Amino acid sequence: MAEIKIKQRWFEAQVPDMAELWGNFYDSVYETGELDRKSKELIAAAVSTVNRCPYCTKGHIKKAKELGASEEEISEAFMITALISSGTELHWMLDDYEDLLGNGQSDRWFEENTENTGDEWRTFHDALQDESALDDKTMELVAIAVAETRRCRHCTIAHIEGAQEAGASKNEITEALMVAALIASGTQLMWMKDDYEELLAE
Repeated sequence: MAEIKIKQRWFEAQVPDMAELWGNFYDSVYETGELDRKSKELIAAAVSTVNRCPYCTKGHIKKAKELGASEEEISEAFMITALISSGTELHWMLDDYEDLLGNGQSDRWFEENTENTGDEWRTFHDALQDESALDDKTMELVAIAVAETRRCRHCTIAHIEGAQEAGASKNEITEALMVAALIASGTQLMWMKDDYEELLAE
């Protein structure tokens, strides 16, 4: 299990066969494929924030910096997370808004029904799209992984299309999604450690 910190290894003593298989999954995500490791670490850091895992977030920020990611690139990966998270909420509010208040048929309902906050969100959206330190492909791959983590099909489809337009291959998109899947499992293992030690460890 390359590069796995000691905090995660609580499960090795209890279920070594499963631990080995998870370690192989970990290594395959980061050490194989078409997508470069720096991009994978930026994706991992962004998804870690969505999963509320400070251990994972800190670890992947550190690794991204070691691989040459600038503070601006890392910060903008987090801003994509903020944008996708807010966009997910706005998208899912659409049906409830229409059912309860009416006049929400448009996906820009929040712009049409606020004095200026909707417009400011759109300005934020457009600025991040137009002025990012990240290249378009990396930006879209981060967005895909975050959108899937937030369970937003609308956002996921839009950003898969955007990634393809930016030159991402099917394999690279799949690898971005596998990073999200790995972070989800790693987050659980990290958080289980404290409960395991409190309730089960002798």
